[in-house]
Amino acid sequence: MAAEPLDRFPAARTSDCDEAQAAMAATFLPLRLRMLEPPGPDGVDMRLNALRVADVTVAYARFGRAVEVATAEAENYHVDLPISGSARFRAGRLERVEGTPRRAAVFMPGESAGIDWSGGCGQFCLMFPRAQLQGELEAMLDRPLVEPLVFAETMDVDTDAGRSWLDTLWLVERQARHAHGLLDHPLAASHVAQALAAGLLLAQPHNYTDALAGPRRPAAPPAVREVVDLIHAHPEHPWTTASLARRVAVSARSLQEGFARSYGVPPSAYLRSVRLDRAHAGLQAADPHTTTVARVAGRWGFLYLSRFAAAYREKFGENPSATLRRA
Repeated sequence: MAAEPLDRFPAARTSDCDEAQAAMAATFLPLRLRMLEPPGPDGVDMRLNALRVADVTVAYARFGRAVEVATAEAENYHVDLPISGSARFRAGRLERVEGTPRRAAVFMPGESAGIDWSGGCGQFCLMFPRAQLQGELEAMLDRPLVEPLVFAETMDVDTDAGRSWLDTLWLVERQARHAHGLLDHPLAASHVAQALAAGLLLAQPHNYTDALAGPRRPAAPPAVREVVDLIHAHPEHPWTTASLARRVAVSARSLQEGFARSYGVPPSAYLRSVRLDRAHAGLQAADPHTTTVARVAGRWGFLYLSRFAAAYREKFGENPSATLRRA
C-alpha cells in the first residue's frame, strides 16, 4: 500500500467531528465542519498531516465520510487540490466548481470558502502568506501592486505550467519522507517555498498576468556588480532572483537581463556556480566517514542530487563522490 502523503508530520487523527474541526482551524483558519452523511464505525475518520516549508504551509487532509467545511474570511491565499476522490468548492458567492486531481481551487484573502468534501477524498491543502505572494509578484513586476492580487478560482494542473508547479509540490512530499532531507536545510527549504510561490504566479491566471509578460528593462551594471558581491560574500544565504533584485532595487526580470548582458547567464546560474565551488571545497575538506554527498549538496541548496552530480562533473571533471573519497 502506498504511503500516505506527508505521513511523517501527523497533525490530527480523529473520529470526532469537533476535534477534526479544531485541528483544521488550528492549521489553516477559523472554520465550521459538519457531516453530510451518517457517521460510520470510525466517525468522521479524519487524517491531517501538515508541515511548514519556510513560510508556506503544505498539508494533506482526508475524511472517510462526507463533510461540509465553511470557513471564515481568509487572511492568506489557499490552494486545494484533490489527489483522490473529488470535492466541490465555492469561493465567496461564486458558483461551486468541481475539484479533481486535474483541477485545484484557489481562494483569495478576504473571501470565505465552502467545500463539500466527499467521503474518501484526500487533498493537498496549501496556504501562502499574503505578504509573501504579493511581495514575490511586486519583485517580478518591479513596482508596487496598485490593487490586490486576484487569481482565477480554478487551476488547471494539466497544462505545462501547471504540471511544473505540481512537480514542485510532489518534490515537497518526497523530501518530507526523509528524516534528514533537503527540507531540513533552510536554504533548500527557502528555494522550494519560493518555487511554489513563483510557480503559482506563473501557472495560474490572475489580474497581473499580462503585466508579467511585458517588456524587460535591463539592470544597470552597478546593480549587477552589487549582486555579484552579495553572492560571493554570502552564497549560503537563501537567495532567489527576486530577493537579490529587491536588495539592489530592480525587478527580477531586469536583473536577469542585466546578468545576461554582463555575464551571459542568469543570476541563478551564476549563484549555482559559486555554490558548486563551495560544495567542492566542502567535499575536499570533509570526513568521508561522517559526511555524505547529499548532505553537502543540500547545504548549498541543490534539491536534485542527480542534477547536482551532473553539474559538478561538468565543472570539476569528476563525480562529487570521488572528491569525497579522496578527502
